[in-house]
Amino acid sequence: MKVKVAQKEDFHFLGTGESGREVPIDAAGYVGGKGRGIRPPELLFHSIAGCVGIHLYEALHKEGKHTEHIEIETDAERITEGYPKVFTKIYLFVKVKGDVSEEDVKKALDKTIFDPGTCSIAYMINKVAPIEYKIEIVR
Repeated sequence: MKVKVAQKEDFHFLGTGESGREVPIDAAGYVGGKGRGIRPPELLFHSIAGCVGIHLYEALHKEGKHTEHIEIETDAERITEGYPKVFTKIYLFVKVKGDVSEEDVKKALDKTIFDPGTCSIAYMINKVAPIEYKIEIVR
């Protein structure tokens, strides 16, 4: 996986990957960022939630389960004193609308994240910051 990140100005960078899409990146305001892009920790959580969502959808559909909508929110525990400010636990709040049961979604999430994990990002991150999830089925 190749990605290039180039400085535009001060703490503002522009990333480009194999897809050719550009991703603006900036530091937090307290260190000098000016809101010109997504902060790197946010990018990590977009990656985790996006990867889990894609693989959850795939796992459910392989089992013949129909979904109308999947939504994943994240939260985390983080060491905030000193550096590095690492995440120690990650929480996923997973809402699924469709003809599925909570057990269907749990089975698919476990396969996606833990067993050994079809979502490589969540599987890898789970080794250093354990991932927990809660499921809500929307009718």
